[in-house]
Amino acid sequence: VLGLRYGLELAISVLELHSVGIMALNLKPCNCLLDNQDKVVLGEFGIPLLLLGGAFSDNEEVIWLGTPNYMAPEQWNPEVRGPLTFETDGWGFACVIIEMFTGVRPWHNLSPREIFSRVVLKKERPKIPNDLPPAIRNTLKSCFEYDSRNRPSFDEIIRAFER
Repeated sequence: VLGLRYGLELAISVLELHSVGIMALNLKPCNCLLDNQDKVVLGEFGIPLLLLGGAFSDNEEVIWLGTPNYMAPEQWNPEVRGPLTFETDGWGFACVIIEMFTGVRPWHNLSPREIFSRVVLKKERPKIPNDLPPAIRNTLKSCFEYDSRNRPSFDEIIRAFER
């Protein structure tokens, strides 16, 4: 129940950012803080937009728009894989929720290059725990759609967490 409340509070925080035109683009547990009332506070939002995105280069120097374990396919190279949208944050949100419930970071044992291969080339998705309520499982599954236009909005995510 606590994890579901935290998930709802995180989704509300992301929606508040979106309402003023900001994409988080680096949703991960260490950017989710708790205030002195035990409420989720989101930190480090929008900073990836200050960086230039790029694909793997010959010299192995890579700049990402986020943290590889939580990045949507389009974050690896927005010019090729589609624009970044508010729904891009849905992928990272779902990764945070999965880690919150399992205690294991998605793609925890893989290098960034291996994550790129799994997520972008092989179109694999993180495993969603079976013991979550069906509405939450279905919403998280939708957050991992490869076409960001098919991902739920944060209004829809919030409704699933409020059930």
